[in-house]
Amino acid sequence: MNKNRILFGASYSAIEPLGLLHLGGLARDLGWERSYHLVKDHNFEDFFEIVNDYKPFVVGFNVYTGNHLQLKEAFEHLKKDYPGIMIIVGGPHPTYFPRESKIFADYVVMSEGFYALKGILEGRFKSAIWPPRKSERFPHPDRKTFYDLYPEHANSKIKSIITMTGCPYTCTYCYNSSKPEDIDAPELLSGVTGRLFPNNIRPVEDVIKEGLEIKENWPTEIIYCQDDVHGMDTKHWLPEFVKEWKSKVNLPYHAQMRWEMTKGANGTQRLEMLREAGCFGLTLAIESADKVIRKEILSRGMDQSTMFTGMKKLIDFGFKVRTEQITGLPYGATSEITPMNLRADLDLVKLNVDLKKITGGPTMAWASTFAPYRGTKLGSYCEKMGHYSGDNSDVPDTFFEESILRFPRKWVGLGLEHFKHNNELWLSESELSKYRKQNAELRRIFNFVCLVPRGDELAENYLLTASEFNFNWLSIFTDTHFQNLAASGDYEAIKTLDLSENLEKLGAKKDVSLYLACLPKASLAVSKVQGLIDEKSFSTAIRHHLYDNVLYKDDNMINEIDSSRASDGRKDNFNISS
Repeated sequence: MNKNRILFGASYSAIEPLGLLHLGGLARDLGWERSYHLVKDHNFEDFFEIVNDYKPFVVGFNVYTGNHLQLKEAFEHLKKDYPGIMIIVGGPHPTYFPRESKIFADYVVMSEGFYALKGILEGRFKSAIWPPRKSERFPHPDRKTFYDLYPEHANSKIKSIITMTGCPYTCTYCYNSSKPEDIDAPELLSGVTGRLFPNNIRPVEDVIKEGLEIKENWPTEIIYCQDDVHGMDTKHWLPEFVKEWKSKVNLPYHAQMRWEMTKGANGTQRLEMLREAGCFGLTLAIESADKVIRKEILSRGMDQSTMFTGMKKLIDFGFKVRTEQITGLPYGATSEITPMNLRADLDLVKLNVDLKKITGGPTMAWASTFAPYRGTKLGSYCEKMGHYSGDNSDVPDTFFEESILRFPRKWVGLGLEHFKHNNELWLSESELSKYRKQNAELRRIFNFVCLVPRGDELAENYLLTASEFNFNWLSIFTDTHFQNLAASGDYEAIKTLDLSENLEKLGAKKDVSLYLACLPKASLAVSKVQGLIDEKSFSTAIRHHLYDNVLYKDDNMINEIDSSRASDGRKDNFNISS
């Protein structure tokens, strides 16, 4: 093993592993050689080969609930073959389950890792669990080393950055809602109060330095700002950022925020500043369509009117908007009667359809299936009420698998916990399997049905009566839905059917033309799917179209460029004619 050589690892994602890149920057500043490896599909064979060839003295890995069991097995294998190697783990799972994580690692870094990693690499800290101490300034990220190893990330036109950590909100499904007493070793956090991931805001000058490096060295059209809530401070940080980003970096970007941040005069001021900086798109979470579920189950107490008013304001400002929602929540134990199971999920479609009809947004609606992570408030709630009794060994490592919860047949109320063993109140195995499949299919088609007039009705008819869940059956139900709407005089339906016929003239197959006609920039979508015959390839092409050509396309910048080119052309013509 080579001293002063560290290998950083994480599960593969199309998004850069920002946390590791900043930690890599710290290692770089301390004089360490760095390498990175992203593990695909839990296959660690390539990772083991990298360790054998690179011979690092330290391996540091980002661990989350969902890949923790595979990593435990991999690290046991690693220690057997390379007993002298030092293993450091950090991330969400080690932060909330440090004692469990210490079984397969020499060092467990809880929360923000800059202070602890510095002490470890400098040889000042012994093998142990290192709880959060103090926040330190983000090191400049080690992008060049990572991009040299992963050219697909370097060549992506979308690059991600982060300007802060420490969300001020307490959504129950997020680890940010947890407190020191919620971890598996609370005695380690004696004297630690409040959030385990502290609020750490990067100086504007550091963000600008990173933005300039990205712009000058790698092909980039869009920046995705991965902050949980971007632009909180409208008095100091955001005004400085707007001025510096616009004048020096001037790359358009997409960010995330809360509906509450759009309210009132302060919200208007915030949106004005974001647009001035070049922010053209925002992602905001709805999570549930029911106000009682939002307040009591998710700790998101905003009312529906805030969403409608906020969406109208966002669309008027010209933002592309993506909504996020969670399906398959632990229903049935609220203080008031709420929709249940599939009905609650379908209400999310209706809310997005109504939003679009009234305000013009969202541009895209995205849905996930809830996973009951241990250590979160909602994970504990599921265990208490009887929705889940596992140890998270069955938790999928994405939000796009079937639910692992069980669900009551009907609303019971706050006393549901007393009936967790009464099987009569819970869906049978066959009923549970049916709902899980319906939920998974709704998640798959969620954005599409939100684009369709009265799309909640289409989704309900399809999910309840289709013989199979596939594109052919969805097309049949979609055609019937539009024909019925058109027969009743629905203008949008008539217009969409006409567009469908025009798309066929452009080369779209008859069985997909109506589906394509429902999409933004439909004629462009036709060119993306021509020649594709299998459903998976078609679905992938549509997803890329919706992200690359719609959500992450700054149409205002395109118009500015086109206008500039036209202006240059007029100037050239004038010079020629003169």
